[in-house]
Amino acid sequence: MKHLSIFLLIVSTTLTFEIKADESIPYQNRPDVIDFIEMMHNKHGLDKEELKELFSSVNFQERVVRIMNRQPEGTMTWSSYKNMMVTDERVDSGKQFISEYKKDLKRAEDIYGVPASIIASIIGIETRYGKITGNIRVLDSLSTLSFDYPRRAKFFKVQLEEFLLLAEEENWDPSNIKGSIAGAMGFGQFMPDSYRNYAVDFDFDGKRDILNNPVDAIGSVANFLNKKGKWEPNTKIVLKATHSGERPELKSSFKPYIKVSDLKSFGITPVEKLQNQLRVIPIELEIEKGYEYWLGLKNYQAISRYNRSKLYIMAVYEFSESLAEFF
Repeated sequence: MKHLSIFLLIVSTTLTFEIKADESIPYQNRPDVIDFIEMMHNKHGLDKEELKELFSSVNFQERVVRIMNRQPEGTMTWSSYKNMMVTDERVDSGKQFISEYKKDLKRAEDIYGVPASIIASIIGIETRYGKITGNIRVLDSLSTLSFDYPRRAKFFKVQLEEFLLLAEEENWDPSNIKGSIAGAMGFGQFMPDSYRNYAVDFDFDGKRDILNNPVDAIGSVANFLNKKGKWEPNTKIVLKATHSGERPELKSSFKPYIKVSDLKSFGITPVEKLQNQLRVIPIELEIEKGYEYWLGLKNYQAISRYNRSKLYIMAVYEFSESLAEFF
């Protein structure tokens, strides 16, 4: 019990440190923020006084850190997660979205090779087709995570840098843009670097607007999966498998790493015949009574570039299967 008490004390101290910021010092006067402003000026030529004024409006968001520490992908079973994500209501919304934007979805499929059902699935999973895009100022969430969330500060400082550059390029007022607790934006919930690198003007109106324009979002999601995900057209995402024997110890991976011929050592068998030399990812999903097994292919890895969670990837797949009949 002594060791447990020490462990709990360490965890408690860590969580307190990650959630509690020193609100007595305004962001613009903090040494780490001043260093960041200097970097943005020296590296990108942004005006230091304008940045200092911008950071004077930043508010620490305790709920951002609290929610980041409790992501559902890390705590839920597959059964619970699937029931939350793939609902009749979401399928109905998907049907309506497809009815309105079928031509754009099919055009994106033709250009980028990503199935229209996958594009529609991701937008539905991410924001319920634009209904829930986030109500926290991106400036607040990214600043909080950059300067008061040590566990992933490096990543979020890059996103804050990318966000400020994006605001310059798109002529935004960065203090007005809202998004998720992690700073993701728009119909497809793109992080700032993904917005800069993969958002496209898919309706040819002269601007790439995935915050408000579902057509641009459709093209951008497809472009992301094509370029960053390296999507393989006409290739499956996952295949069902069966399992016998003791529960296997499987490596956590999003990249195919084991040959089909070696699956028997884990007691896993594909439900359909595959080439022995094909590399796959064995996937174990916890359900209400036990586990179910799947095999991920290269497009499983492609979707992981969007969200590195097997539950998320499987929800996108299952939802896309429900939407396929509407095309």
